Amino acid sequence: MKKIISTLVVAVVFLAGCTATTDNSYLEPLHTAKLQSILIVPVNNGTIDVQAPTSVLATLPFSLAEKGYYTFPVHTVKTILESEGYYEAAEVHAAPAENLAALFGADSVLYVTIHEWEAKYVILSTTTQVDFEYRLVDKHGEQLWHARKQLAYSPQQQNSTGNPFADLIAMAITAAIERAAPNYLPLTRTANAEVFYGLGTALPPGPYSPAYQEYYRQLELQKAN
Repeated sequence: MKKIISTLVVAVVFLAGCTATTDNSYLEPLHTAKLQSILIVPVNNGTIDVQAPTSVLATLPFSLAEKGYYTFPVHTVKTILESEGYYEAAEVHAAPAENLAALFGADSVLYVTIHEWEAKYVILSTTTQVDFEYRLVDKHGEQLWHARKQLAYSPQQQNSTGNPFADLIAMAITAAIERAAPNYLPLTRTANAEVFYGLGTALPPGPYSPAYQEYYRQLELQKAN
């Protein structure tokens, strides 16, 4: 059953590549590298919310594991980096990628920067917005992949009772709740999913994905034709 599902997934991926106008040439370095492991380093925070990097970092390993890549435990990574004198994310991002990869024996390094992480309140509406930049380099520091994702979420726009007065009250309450405690995690997971699986940015399946063998078999067939 898993083999059938994997075949279908790969077929859909290749069909999408054939029918869409999206340029998939960005995949060539990834196909050549055939990465097995990804070192996720501390997230660089360009916002004033000190909790933002922790939330983003918590979502990345699962998203990449779903794609079939081995990711190093983020807490272990943080501890080892600090033992090497890297206490700030900005310092880690400025360090030579080959040094970071060598510390863990990683094939590649993933850098993520948060450009926006805020909830904007306007009268009866609160919109939570995120803006993430992703950069994947190999163990020699050569860039393999780059993507940027911006998403916004407005919970008060999701439902309507059909009663304008009741809707206004509901919107005000929902907006106030979202403003007081913005729900960033679902938005962050969605951003990761859209980047790692989306058209024009999707990563190929990693070696621990059931789709891996069939994906590269189809790729070889395409090259042969």
